[in-house]
Amino acid sequence: MLDPARQEAIRSAVLQACDAFRGMCGPMEYRDLVLAMLLVRFLSDVASPHGGQAAAVPGDAPYCAPDESRFGRLVAARDSAGLGERIDAALAAIERANPGLRGVFQGISFNSTVLGNVEQKERVLGRLLDAIDASALNFGEGDSLAKEGAAFACDSLIRHTAELGGRWGGEFYTPPEVSQLLARLMEPTSGEAIGDPCCGTGSLLIACSQFARARSGEDGCALFGQEKNGSTWALAKMNMVLHGETHHQLEWGDTLRDPKLLDTAGGLRRFDVVVSSPPFSLRDWGHELAERDVYQRYRRGVPPRMAGDYAFLSHMVETLAPGTGRMAAVVTLGVLFRTGAEREIREHLVRENLIDAVIALPTKMFAHTAIPVAILVLRKRKADDGVMFIDASHTYQHGKTQNVLRESDLSTIEDIYRRRQDVAPYARLVAPAEIAANDFNLSVARYVAAVADEEPVDLDALRAERIQLKSELARLEAKLSGLLEEAGHA
Repeated sequence: MLDPARQEAIRSAVLQACDAFRGMCGPMEYRDLVLAMLLVRFLSDVASPHGGQAAAVPGDAPYCAPDESRFGRLVAARDSAGLGERIDAALAAIERANPGLRGVFQGISFNSTVLGNVEQKERVLGRLLDAIDASALNFGEGDSLAKEGAAFACDSLIRHTAELGGRWGGEFYTPPEVSQLLARLMEPTSGEAIGDPCCGTGSLLIACSQFARARSGEDGCALFGQEKNGSTWALAKMNMVLHGETHHQLEWGDTLRDPKLLDTAGGLRRFDVVVSSPPFSLRDWGHELAERDVYQRYRRGVPPRMAGDYAFLSHMVETLAPGTGRMAAVVTLGVLFRTGAEREIREHLVRENLIDAVIALPTKMFAHTAIPVAILVLRKRKADDGVMFIDASHTYQHGKTQNVLRESDLSTIEDIYRRRQDVAPYARLVAPAEIAANDFNLSVARYVAAVADEEPVDLDALRAERIQLKSELARLEAKLSGLLEEAGHA
């Protein structure tokens, strides 16, 4: 594991790379540029020369770093004219040499006029190369810590730009604590297939694979994701490489309208684990196509036209493997109690004994919204027919813009979830009959009444404050009467 000093050195180098673009473009734009350069440095550092190219990142899908794309060459020629053009050419060469990276650098140009005129551009790119050339970002040391360093640099960049990006930054980013919690709840094992229908940066998939690798000491998982946003899909691909996750398939497209993760027969691919943080209440989700969906994803009911939450959930359920299938999704609280078609779908899920747990999380967990969220856990094979309701909304660390789940909070949630026993006043295992009696409302607050800490009441102080307020009210009444009398309204 990286020591704190190494982590701080890596974080400092990443922030310095971001600072190179200050005043030139926004966080979402320079995020992609910095990440692309990190990938060039990583491939160059871990490669071993072989026939003019270099095999890198051993695994199911080894990558190559062509000689003309080597980071050292770019640094050596940084003071020569045409730096932006050379970097773009290096990226193009990497794509040509690696079929698995085709399209990764789409929309990324180091020769763009966004970076200013020729002189400004050369200066900015020079500063970027200097920052990425830092010794802290040396990924070629030949040990596991070097690979951990690449992953940490990538995570630091994505988190930093997501926080600066506000709403737009937070939409593609799931906080690492939430990713870790979902992985711990799912307990993926080495070799299992993990899916995410709207994978964003791929952080949930990576968290599951890292959990399996840490638990077993063996290989990670087979990762499958689909992402609608092209630039975010490209970012997820780079994220996978920098985390050493070579066994992955990431598709670009709209999961609900055009799912691309299919089996050999053309049906939806099935996964042992499905994790996701889908868009909240997406309006334009494809309602017009739902009635004739060839995959029969909406057989429990067609979600409302103006809220696609249950469209994603319905898709996820249909992609679960028959025996081992389990899923965890981040949802807004409205998903748990809204009526109409959503209530109908909830009833089917409860009666089929698919819902395993509902976990309420604190507010402000995401950078782009302050609304509270919950984790909805479903399993094909459950230990019982009850639903575990856990109120984890009151234990967290306060943050300026986001609240954080601490390691102790994660452990408490996981422990309560595993035990599946009542823990007053934070959790209850509720029978389906009680849920039916509540019209299939899955709000945690309906079943778990957490008692808030109450401050002792000082009655003498309250009486004194009441006397003071009455006196102030009498003074104001007298003043108002005098003003009205002067104005002739007595």
